Amino acid sequence: MTQRQADEFLFRIDQLTVDHKPSFGKMNVHQMVCHCTDFFRMAKGTKKAKEYGVVNPDTIKSLAKAGKPTPTPKGFGQVEGDGTKPTDFEKDKLVSKDCIVEFSTLPYDFEFAIHPYFGKMNRQNWINLAMYHLNHHLRQFNS
Repeated sequence: MTQRQADEFLFRIDQLTVDHKPSFGKMNVHQMVCHCTDFFRMAKGTKKAKEYGVVNPDTIKSLAKAGKPTPTPKGFGQVEGDGTKPTDFEKDKLVSKDCIVEFSTLPYDFEFAIHPYFGKMNRQNWINLAMYHLNHHLRQFNS
C-alpha cells in the first residue's frame, strides 16, 4: 500500500461519524471500524481466527466478484460478537488508522500470518486484500 493510498483511507475514516448508517450489511459504523482494525491484526498474526481452511477460497472470490456477502472467519464477526468490542468511537478510529499506517510501513520482508481461508499469502496479496476490504466497508458507509 503506497503512502498516498494509506492517506486516502485515513481521510475516509476521518469522515466517519457515529451517525453514519450502512447502505448494506448488518454492522453499524462503530462495529465496522473495529472489524477493519481486526483485519490488520489478523494480517500481523496478533488476532487469530477460530477456524482455518473451512471455506473454499474460490467460493469467496466468486461471491466478491458478484458483489455478494462473503463469509467472515469465526473470531472476526462483529454482529456475532466475535470481533473486537467497540469502546469509544473516536479512539477506535485512531486505533484503526494507526493499524493502517503500521501495515503500510511494514518491512518488505515482513512475515505475514496465515489467512484463515486463503492460507499463506505474499505481501502483494495481503495489500490487495486489505485495500479491497477497506474499500468495501468504507463504501458500506458511503465514505
